[in-house]
Amino acid sequence: MYEQKSWKAAFNVMETLINHGYEAVIVGGAVRDLLRGHLVHDVDVATNAHPEEVKALFSNTADVGIAHGTVLVIHKLSPIEVTTYRTEGQYQDHRRPDEVKFVSSLSEDLKRRDFTINAMALTIHEEIIDLYGGKEDMERHIIRAVGEPTKRFKEDALRMLRAIRFSAQLGFQIEINTLEAIKKQAEDICFIAKERIKQEFDKIFISRYPKNAFLHISNSSLSQFLPGDYSHYEAWECFKPNGKSVKGWAFLTLLQPNHDASILSQLKCSNSEKKYVKAVVEAFQLLNDGGWTKRDYFDYDVDILETAYEFACQLNKNVKAPASQYDIVQIKSSLAIQSQQELAVSGQDLIKWSGQKGGPWLKEMLDRILNEILENRLSNSTEQIKEWFLREHTH
Repeated sequence: MYEQKSWKAAFNVMETLINHGYEAVIVGGAVRDLLRGHLVHDVDVATNAHPEEVKALFSNTADVGIAHGTVLVIHKLSPIEVTTYRTEGQYQDHRRPDEVKFVSSLSEDLKRRDFTINAMALTIHEEIIDLYGGKEDMERHIIRAVGEPTKRFKEDALRMLRAIRFSAQLGFQIEINTLEAIKKQAEDICFIAKERIKQEFDKIFISRYPKNAFLHISNSSLSQFLPGDYSHYEAWECFKPNGKSVKGWAFLTLLQPNHDASILSQLKCSNSEKKYVKAVVEAFQLLNDGGWTKRDYFDYDVDILETAYEFACQLNKNVKAPASQYDIVQIKSSLAIQSQQELAVSGQDLIKWSGQKGGPWLKEMLDRILNEILENRLSNSTEQIKEWFLREHTH
């Protein structure tokens, strides 16, 4: 693990800070995942050195969050975020602290963190500092807030969704008092920017246990204050993450009443995500409504077809589907042409042959020609298409 460039860089940064009389430790998710034996790339350092003192020690830095005490040290092996020990003032908006106060004590810094499994530190001598039982909670597969959970969630309401996301990523249970606090503070999620909520959903969609998340959202009252319907959480048992969060957005849309896609706009999905989801939903509906035609295979990318097929098999056991995803690839690759650009004629040809001006008829006729070719009733050659067109057009 320590052979990774990011870990080597972090230890090197710590060594520099310590050699100049400061404290320095690795904190947060890197320590958690190290204990789980998982490969991690984001390795963050915490120190009692103030931001200006950190900048004075390293020749190449960037102010990525200096108001909150974070300086990016641009190390030759890997950039490392170095953050000054801090405590935080009141959270009037349930999102950001009114003030950040730098402190000299690591224990004060760890006390402000969200969950015990994220409140551990690793020294340069590879010793774990665990003041809140994070290691034991790791062993028990528990997500537990540091200190009073209601207070943690009042400070930053997004932590409620983070707890749920960690349950999906790690397969851990949320500790009872932490879960009760989520139920109590659920309405505060309304204070959180939709973009931040979307980021948590993106991570849930690529996690190993997404059903955990949607079960908690449904049972914790959060579902009342988030856009969308989460009542079909049991369907996520069969969902297979593929590392792309957009697949999760498509599945969530299919679980909405009437496949309502408004949740995508409400949670600030991008236009490309909306386009992908729209295509998957369309292909899913076509498959459920009687199966795909050759034109459907032509119109949709393999990825869209495979995803729609997978969802159809999960949500409708009686769907008339191809025998396998392999068959989807075979059928699509056997089409007479694979793209509109391969069509041997253009609209200009039809205008020339007919002597007519362009209009809606042009698209309709090109569609007819394309369908005839895909159904192997017409060869994709200029001469044969011209002959067919003149015959059909005069009738």
